[in-house]
Amino acid sequence: MRSIIIIFTCAALLVAGLIGITLSVPLQAPAVILLGLAAIFAAAQVVKCGSAGVRECGKKDKGKEERQQTTDDRRGKDGQQRVKEYRSQTTDDRQQKKEECGSLELQNSQTTANRGIGWLLSLVAIFYFVGRACLSPVWDLGVEDLMLILSAGLLYLIAGYTVGGKSGIRLRLGLAAVVVVLLLLHLGACVLQIKGSEGYSLSLYLGGSSRASVDHVTGMYGYYGSFGNFAVIAGLLCLSLGVWGRFSYGIRTIIFLLGLTGLGLALWSQSRSAALSLVFGLGSFAVMILVSLSGQTEALKLRLKMVIGALGLLGLIAGCVGGVWVFNQRGVEGLSGVFDSGVRVSYWAMAAEQWADHPWFGAGSRSFSYECFRYWSPNLDTGQRNPEFVHNEYLQLLADYGLMGLVLIVGLLGWHFYWGGKQVHRLAEKVGEGGLKQGSNAIALGIAGVCGMTAMAVHICFDFRTHLLANLLLLVCCAVWILPVPRNRKQDGRKTTEDRRQRIRSWVLGGVLLFLGLGAVGLGGHQLWAGWPLVEHKMAKEHGAWAPESADREVCIPALEESLARAPQWRRYQRLGVLYRLEADSVGEKAREEALMKAEGAYWASMKRHPHNPISRINLAAIYTAQKKWQLADEMYASAAELAIARERWFRMHRQWGDMHILWARDLTDKRALSEVEPHYLRAKDLYNFSFNIAQDYSMRRWVARYTKILVDYARFLDSQKKFAAAEVEFQEAQKLTNWFNWQVDTNLNFYYADHLYERGMSVWLQRKPEEAYQLMKRAKKALLSHPDVSSEKIQKDETWKTQMKKIQEVIDFLEATGIKK
Repeated sequence: MRSIIIIFTCAALLVAGLIGITLSVPLQAPAVILLGLAAIFAAAQVVKCGSAGVRECGKKDKGKEERQQTTDDRRGKDGQQRVKEYRSQTTDDRQQKKEECGSLELQNSQTTANRGIGWLLSLVAIFYFVGRACLSPVWDLGVEDLMLILSAGLLYLIAGYTVGGKSGIRLRLGLAAVVVVLLLLHLGACVLQIKGSEGYSLSLYLGGSSRASVDHVTGMYGYYGSFGNFAVIAGLLCLSLGVWGRFSYGIRTIIFLLGLTGLGLALWSQSRSAALSLVFGLGSFAVMILVSLSGQTEALKLRLKMVIGALGLLGLIAGCVGGVWVFNQRGVEGLSGVFDSGVRVSYWAMAAEQWADHPWFGAGSRSFSYECFRYWSPNLDTGQRNPEFVHNEYLQLLADYGLMGLVLIVGLLGWHFYWGGKQVHRLAEKVGEGGLKQGSNAIALGIAGVCGMTAMAVHICFDFRTHLLANLLLLVCCAVWILPVPRNRKQDGRKTTEDRRQRIRSWVLGGVLLFLGLGAVGLGGHQLWAGWPLVEHKMAKEHGAWAPESADREVCIPALEESLARAPQWRRYQRLGVLYRLEADSVGEKAREEALMKAEGAYWASMKRHPHNPISRINLAAIYTAQKKWQLADEMYASAAELAIARERWFRMHRQWGDMHILWARDLTDKRALSEVEPHYLRAKDLYNFSFNIAQDYSMRRWVARYTKILVDYARFLDSQKKFAAAEVEFQEAQKLTNWFNWQVDTNLNFYYADHLYERGMSVWLQRKPEEAYQLMKRAKKALLSHPDVSSEKIQKDETWKTQMKKIQEVIDFLEATGIKK
C-alpha cells in the first residue's frame, strides 16, 4: 500500500508540473485527484497501524518463538553467539545508513514536542483555510483556492507525517527526482524558445492559448515569472544534491551543473522577483552549507570553508550582476522600479485598505479580485486590467483570509526555518567526519528545503507564485524535506500512556486524511468532469483576455453549455453570454431575439454566482438597450457603477450609459413624450463628462467626436421646441471643444449649426426683426461654407447641402433687396 501512496503522490507532483497554469480548475483537477487518492490510501495505512499496531507488533508470535528456539538449539552456544554478533553488526550498519539518510527522528521529548507543535499548527492552518474558502462570498472563487489548499495540505500531511521509515525516505527522494525531471523538461523547452520556437507545454496546448511572455524564456509555463520561480528553487535543489547527495562524484557534478544551468535560465527569464529571490536563496545556501560542515574535521572544514566561501562569493556576485542585468533589460532605474513596477505598490495599498475593513478573517477567497475596485488607488489610472492578485502573497492573505491566515502561514514558515536549521545541524553532527565523502540525502534535502523556502518567501513579496499549483506544491516539498522522516513505531503490547497517545494521533491523522482525501477526489473529479468539454476543445484556459469575435461559436457554445450543465461557473456563464450576444448580431430577427434571451439568461446566471462582477451587468445593460428596455438598462448600469468606475478607461461604461440615454431620448421623441426628453440629454452630458474626468489618457479625438454628437442632437431637439437660445448654448459648447478639420465629417457640426441659425433667423424675421434675421442668415451661410470639403465634387453634388445653401441665400437676397445691408 505504501508503494501505491508513493506512486500517487509523485505522479500528482509530476502532473501539476506538466500542466502548470493559474486559475484553470479543470487542468489542476488531475493532480488534486491523485493526491486525494494517495490520502485515502494513507488514511487506511495510518488507521491500520494505529489501531492494530499493539496486536500485530506488540504480541509475540508463539509459533515464531518456538521455531526460533528450535533453530537456536541446533546451532549450539557458539553458533548462537556468532549469529548475535552478525545481527548486531547488521543492525549497526542499518542504523548508520538510516542516520546518514536522515530517516530517524530525534529521540528526546523536546523533538517530539516540537514535531507535535508543527503537526498541530499545520492541521489548524489546513482546516482554517478550507473552512474560510468554503464560506467565501463567491463560491466559484473559493473553489479555485480550495483546489490549491487541499493539494498543498494533503501533500504536506502525506509526505511529512504519514509515510515513515524507508518508504518515507523513498517518497521524499521520489519528490526530489520529479522536480529534477521537471527541470530537465523546462530546460528543453527553454532551448527551443531561445532558438525562436514556442517550445512545448501541455497547459498551453490544452488551454488553447499562447505564451503570455513571448519575449522571455518561460519553459513549459506561459509566464516567465512562474518559470523563474520554479527554476530558482529546482536549481538550488540540484546544487544541494550536487554537494551532499549520496551519489558518485560524477553524478554529483552533473547534478550540480544542472542546478547552475537552472539558475542561469532563471535569470535569463528576466523576472525581477526571481532575480531577487535567487540572491537570497544563494545566501541561505552558503550559510546552510557551512552549517552542514560542523561534523567534519577542522582541517577539512577550514579548506571547505575557503572553497565554499570563494564559490559563494562568486555566486553572489554572479547573482547580483545577473539581477542588475535583468533590471536593465526590464528598463528599471532605481529601487522604486523594483518594488513598484507601475502598479504593485498601489495594489498593496488597496489590499491594506481592504484588510482594515475585514481585519480578522478577511473578505473571503480571492476577494481582492473584486473588492479592489472599491479601494481603487488614486495613483492608478482606470486603464489597468483586472488585478486578480495583489502581487504580494502576504498582503493577499491579509485581504482574503485576514490576520488569522497571515499569522498561521508566517508561523509555519518560521517554524520550518527554525526546524530546518536545527535538522541540518543535527544530521551534520551524526554523519561524522566522513559524511561529506559518502554523502547524505537527508542533509541535501534539508539544505534544499531551507533555501527553496527562502527563495519563495522573497519571491512572493512581489508576485503570486503560490497561486500556481505546481510552484505551491514545490514549496510544500521544501517544507517536507526539512522535517525528519517519521519512524515506524513497534509497540511491545503494554498499554502505556505513550501508546494510547500514539493511537489517538494515528486515528486523528487518519480521519483528517480520509476527510480531506475524499473531499479532494470529489471536488477534483467533479471539476474535471465539468471542465472536460472545454479540455476536449482546447478551451481550458478560463482567465485573462480572450477574443470572442474570433471564436468558433458552433464549437464553443455547445461545449460551454455542456460544461455548465455539469457544474455552474460564473466565468463560463459570462463567456456563454458574450458568444450568444455575438450570435444575435449575425442572425435574422426571430433568431436574434432568441439569442438575446439566451445571452440574458447566461448573464443573470453569472451575476447570481458572482454578484460583485460588473462585466455581466454592463453586458446585460447593453442587451436591454438593444431591446429598448430603457428602465432595466438604466438600473443595470447604475448597479455596476461603483465597481466599474475604477476601470472606466477599460470599460467606458459611463460613456455607454450616456449613449443609452441619448437613444432613450430619441425614442421618447418619436413617441411624442416631449416633456420627458430633455432630462435624458442632460444626464447623457453628465455621464460623458464624468467618464472623461475619471478615465485618464482618454482618446480626445474619439471622445470629442462622440460628445459633439450629443450636443448637436440635444441642440436640434431644442430647436424643434423653438428654444433657440438654449440651443445656441449647446452649439457654442461644441464650438469650444478642440476640433480638427476632419472631425466635421463625423459630426457635421457646422452644417447643423447653419441649420440652427437659419431656423432662428426665420423665427426672428417673423418677429419683425429683419436686421437681426439678416445677420443670422449671413452667419448661417458662413457656417455652411466652412463645412468640410466644400469645394470637393462630393459636396457640390450633395443635394442636402445645396438645398440648405439655396434656402439661406434666398433669404439673404430678399432682405438685401428690401434695403437690409451689412
